[in-house]
Amino acid sequence: MRPDRLLDEYAARQYGTFSLDQAKKAGFSAKMVHSRVEGGAWIRLAPSVYALASAPPKWERDMAAALLTRAEAIAAGRSAAHLHGFDGFGPSKPVIMIGEGGNARSALATVIRSRRFSAVGRVRRRGFIVTDEAETVMTLARELNAVRLEALVDEILARKSCSVGELLAVVDAARGGPGVTKLRPIVHHRLSDAYQPPTTELERLLYRLLDHPLLPPYSRQVPMHYRQVEATVDAYIDTWRLIVEGDGRRRRRASLAHPARRLRQGPAPGQRGNGPWIRRPPVHLRDAAE
Repeated sequence: MRPDRLLDEYAARQYGTFSLDQAKKAGFSAKMVHSRVEGGAWIRLAPSVYALASAPPKWERDMAAALLTRAEAIAAGRSAAHLHGFDGFGPSKPVIMIGEGGNARSALATVIRSRRFSAVGRVRRRGFIVTDEAETVMTLARELNAVRLEALVDEILARKSCSVGELLAVVDAARGGPGVTKLRPIVHHRLSDAYQPPTTELERLLYRLLDHPLLPPYSRQVPMHYRQVEATVDAYIDTWRLIVEGDGRRRRRASLAHPARRLRQGPAPGQRGNGPWIRRPPVHLRDAAE
């Protein structure tokens, strides 16, 4: 098979990029490599890393090239978050992870060195080997503030792409590394089997308010079954017999039209008959927030 065709197979899997070693395996001599670069058919992106001139200069090409600069590297940090589809993480300068003894200097990427590199969980996303969801959160914990980190944890729990147990295992394995002090309490707070992650930003803020020590315990995402009413409410404070609904989504407004009047009708046959009846709580939620 001709060298060009063999090289095209490498480039097709790597968004148009390839390494010098791959070019040599395809049958290119040093003179041929020099000729292709001088002639404009290839673009030199970094020492020993090239791209076909026909390959679109997009983020994926830069990410693939960054990974080719190291013998062993995986996408990590913000790059992994983008590949996983985490909210708020778009294309940016590539981030790669290598072993602890590797060279952290790179013109193409931000390089993270990890003493756990061989044990780091990894998956394939869009053709790239990347840190898995739990490892990606652990890496991002180094740079995100606590509020943003908490929102990210709830996001991946809500979409069930990662479990609390997987997050805890990564936190324990990190053994005091960067970000652990921020991530550990967030994960431990979510260990309860009854924990329900918020599915919207408004719900997340509501639950932060309801977690205030001045307020009594509450339950999240509580199903309500009453005559002509069947819905799930954001929170229910049993001590006050208080329903708390934060986002008011259209589907809930439709099923909870005139909620006070409908709830006064009492429970449907077979349901418990002791509430929840809406009344004014002894502590105003605004006071707790302050």
